Amino acid sequence: MLTQTDGVSAVPPVETAAERARNRRRAPVRRLRFALAVFAIGIGVAVVGQASLRSFASNKTQTQAANTPLVLDKPRFTGVLKDGRAFLITAQHAERDAKDQNLVRLTSPLLVRGYGAADPSQATAKTGLYREAEHTLLLSQDVKITSAEGYAFDAPQALIDMRTGEVSGNSGIAGEGPKGSTQANSYNVTDKGDRVVLKGRVRTRLEPGR
Repeated sequence: MLTQTDGVSAVPPVETAAERARNRRRAPVRRLRFALAVFAIGIGVAVVGQASLRSFASNKTQTQAANTPLVLDKPRFTGVLKDGRAFLITAQHAERDAKDQNLVRLTSPLLVRGYGAADPSQATAKTGLYREAEHTLLLSQDVKITSAEGYAFDAPQALIDMRTGEVSGNSGIAGEGPKGSTQANSYNVTDKGDRVVLKGRVRTRLEPGR
């Protein structure tokens, strides 16, 4: 004789028509939620990427601006020496260093010491380095120094202190004037040109009646 056991029936429950309709409605909703989530993630990535790109572009522009030197045509620098003489520095071009704002590179510089006075002295060169903070002008390449007394000197370099007017160089000098000619390995000119110290293989030729 067959009897019913105490075990749970293995027959799965049967969905009603209402449950099937409800499940059919849930499927599109789940797909829509997933699509919205993906869309939101895409927008977030795009916003972050755009912000990063703008930041990179801004930094690049600032870096380029910081590394771009300031170039001036026919600049003029004026001032007064410690002894009261005015000076003038001009050049064909001036370029301020992008990394060192204190340094100005000059092309074909001209220095006039005693600017506006009756007896100025001049110095010219192919290139120059003007350091504003140190008040120094370094002339290089084909340096020529002339004075109102008729003296003319040639030197590879000339370092000029724009506070005192002192001129010095360690790469040699050669020149001549009304009373003769001279040359040396180094020189130092102070006291408005009244004191000249020559060192190293000094050769001087005096011609009083010249």
